[in-house]
Amino acid sequence: MTARAEALSCWQRLQGEYGRYLETIRILQAQKGVGFLKVQEDLRRYLCLRCAGFLEQVVFLVLDGYLTQKTSGPTRDFARSYFNQAPNLNVDAFTRLIARFGSNHVAELEVFLTTPRRDTLGDLLGIRNDVAHGRVFNGQRLAPERYLILCEEIYDWLIDTFLGESVEVLDGSGRSVVAYERTS
Repeated sequence: MTARAEALSCWQRLQGEYGRYLETIRILQAQKGVGFLKVQEDLRRYLCLRCAGFLEQVVFLVLDGYLTQKTSGPTRDFARSYFNQAPNLNVDAFTRLIARFGSNHVAELEVFLTTPRRDTLGDLLGIRNDVAHGRVFNGQRLAPERYLILCEEIYDWLIDTFLGESVEVLDGSGRSVVAYERTS
């Protein structure tokens, strides 16, 4: 599976989980159960963790796919040896990672990462560890709707910026291969 296909698969899984969350909340609200608010809060925490995990994974998939498309042989091995797993992200780490791909990418990221997006990304990645360690949050910081929107925006930006106009087609054996890619 190519980077674009893997990233799309990750995005579709996250969308599916969000859809099931909404359906579950609708059912629980209709039943007006005593523990409804606690269950909703737990589900919101789970979705925040999933959104943070999605971003880390999609960043890795897309950037690794970019390295695979742009390099070969020992150069590819060298490049990928420094980037062999999904990174733990915060806003600064994300910015530094993108900066390693050159000033063009930094400029594009600066345009894309507006203050509201930067703040939302900071909130999401900031609460990941807190939630994982049992700290309690509520309100706007645990709003999965806002993080899902951010995930989609970052996903789209990464695909456009790093995989550009690459088109995946099936070769004679039915494998997906890159047929064209942006050269800039």
